[in-house]
Amino acid sequence: MDLAVGIIVIMVFIGLIATLFYNFYLSTTAKNRNAIATNCIIDVIEQIKAMDYDEVNLQTINLKIATLEEEKTIPKGYKVTATVKKYNETEGNTEKMDFIKILTVVVEYEMGKKTEKIEISTLIEK
Repeated sequence: MDLAVGIIVIMVFIGLIATLFYNFYLSTTAKNRNAIATNCIIDVIEQIKAMDYDEVNLQTINLKIATLEEEKTIPKGYKVTATVKKYNETEGNTEKMDFIKILTVVVEYEMGKKTEKIEISTLIEK
């Protein structure tokens, strides 16, 4: 009888420990994937900010993203997209001069059965 109780206690303890390790693994994996996605966004933004203002358009941005994917700076499993819009083309700002562009970079990746998405916008100045 004491042996059976001891085995039950050990099984419960092992189950709890296994659950804790599994949750720790999921949490760590999620944070690592998020950090990689954030680094992808930063890499794209740095590449675009290094360009001349007049060269910043959707075509050149997509070319930079493709180059970063080829160089493996953006790892497989991460989908990076970007949009750029002139500030003076936004509603209420059409009378302004063309000195600022709004760059939005989005990274999507799978985490389990869900698609996670991180989006960061920044300004490109002339």
